[in-house]
Amino acid sequence: MQLRITGRHVEVTAALRRYLETRMKRLERYGPTLGPVQVVLGVEKFRHTAEVVLTLNGAVIQAKTSTKDLYVSIDQLFDKISNQMRKHKEKLVSHKPARVSARRAALDVREAEPKSVGLKTVRPSLRRLTIAEALERLGAQPSALVVFVDAASNRVQVVRRLEPDSIELIDPQPV
Repeated sequence: MQLRITGRHVEVTAALRRYLETRMKRLERYGPTLGPVQVVLGVEKFRHTAEVVLTLNGAVIQAKTSTKDLYVSIDQLFDKISNQMRKHKEKLVSHKPARVSARRAALDVREAEPKSVGLKTVRPSLRRLTIAEALERLGAQPSALVVFVDAASNRVQVVRRLEPDSIELIDPQPV
């Protein structure tokens, strides 16, 4: 990005040039296709004007502001330019959903169907047990589990052995 600064009835000092360059760095986030940037600063009596002309993706973007302070004019100028650049970039992005042909949609549906896995549904009747009775039925095998209806709370619960000395109570229906 090339920055050209011109002053009309104002001297472009090093501090002013640094300030403009820091403001320009914020515009680089809109893409690497930012072309040469021409900034014109001017002073007429008590009016400080700043204007900028730049190209972004081949589109010319320009703005002009005027206030009583030169630095405020520069800030307002770059706010205007960043809004214009954001709007321009937003125009380039399509927000419509991608169109899918009927043939492609049919292929996607066929691919999305799950492959049949020998899934069998079993609905056993659960016994009414206390937690102590469920622990007795659990056994000593690792990863053993017992599904039962708790006699005290009348809710389905699961007891499972994690390790030889560790047991877990699972309550799938919290209160």
